Amino acid sequence: MDGIGGKPAWAWIFILEGLITVVAGAVSPWIIVDFPENASFLTEAERTVVIRRLQCDDQFSAAGERLKFKHIKKSFTEWKTYAGMLVVGAITVPVYSLALFLPSIIHEATPANLLTIPVYMAACIFTLIVGVLGDRYRRRGLFNLICLPVCATGFIILLASRDAKLSYFAYRSWVANNVEGSSKRSVTLAISITSGNVQGIVSSNIYRANQTPWYPIGHGIALMYVILAIIGTVILWYILKRENARRDRGERDEIIQGQEGGHIANGCFESVEEAKREKGDEWSGYRHTL
Repeated sequence: MDGIGGKPAWAWIFILEGLITVVAGAVSPWIIVDFPENASFLTEAERTVVIRRLQCDDQFSAAGERLKFKHIKKSFTEWKTYAGMLVVGAITVPVYSLALFLPSIIHEATPANLLTIPVYMAACIFTLIVGVLGDRYRRRGLFNLICLPVCATGFIILLASRDAKLSYFAYRSWVANNVEGSSKRSVTLAISITSGNVQGIVSSNIYRANQTPWYPIGHGIALMYVILAIIGTVILWYILKRENARRDRGERDEIIQGQEGGHIANGCFESVEEAKREKGDEWSGYRHTL
């Protein structure tokens, strides 16, 4: 397609991929189902199983939720949203940097493309393993703190290395787990993901052609972002842990009709189910994933 419409072949790759995304987004309201109870392709037995599994995962809105502006507003005013933006955005720069830098250390196009495959395969496998372990042990922040120093070590090697072989060797869930309510979760994730995608602008401008093939400034900035992600993870983990402790002590208990205890400042509700539904991740019985 090189030359068609006066555009080079590489431009058509972006145009065609972008068109697919736009078309998919346009038809998604008629394809994507909001809740299991609206999924016509599920039998009643399957629908019950799916809803129960989601509820066991502390997703109180699994059986359905009405869209409320207060949930959307809460996403924009809650500190967890912006903490998530910090961590996701900081992690994204090194990820984009990998895509930009890795092929450049091999000068022939075909070997460059082929030798990037093992890196992405290893990353894919490692991502799946970390995801499974994070779900099993409900420890997202811990795995962040394990993986990010490894990433930082890789960039330190890249900064110190002047050997292409060594450079070749060296080289987004926690937010969703801590936001309850489908509307609030959707908006919060959208904000965090947007923050991450915007960082692609940073990544595409820090690897300068005049610094090839070692790119000290590019690697240095990417390393800075990794350190920022580590700091953000520690802060987020500490605040969530402190909030869980407050709930364990009963400081966030609501007043439930017919039950003793609770604090008026935390709200009054007719039942625990109503408190869950209205407060989401602010409900006193909800525990954040650390």
